[in-house]
Amino acid sequence: MYTIYEQVKPVDEIESILKNKPDYYFTEEELKLVENKNWIKSLGARYMIKKYILDLLNLDDNYSQILIKNNSDGKPVIGFLGIVKRKIEEKGIVNTQISISHSKNFVATLVITE
Repeated sequence: MYTIYEQVKPVDEIESILKNKPDYYFTEEELKLVENKNWIKSLGARYMIKKYILDLLNLDDNYSQILIKNNSDGKPVIGFLGIVKRKIEEKGIVNTQISISHSKNFVATLVITE
């Protein structure tokens, strides 16, 4: 069974969540990925994906156990650690694909689980 989740949020809304504590939601490695980019949009999309996964698993505060990196082609890929990984396995989720997009004023994400 597949689940498909799409979300679009204004950049301003994301910025108000992330601007004071990006290290709460992201690992040092994730923060380094966006050092030279428009960090609010890049991290905002990653935050939206992490939040969705945590909501899907009924978990609150395990952002650091979800890692979103880029593969060698620049495509975002997702990995799980700890309790998040265990809950993913318990739900029978074997594959998670993500897509990130942003424009001047909006951030969009797509998450497909199977």
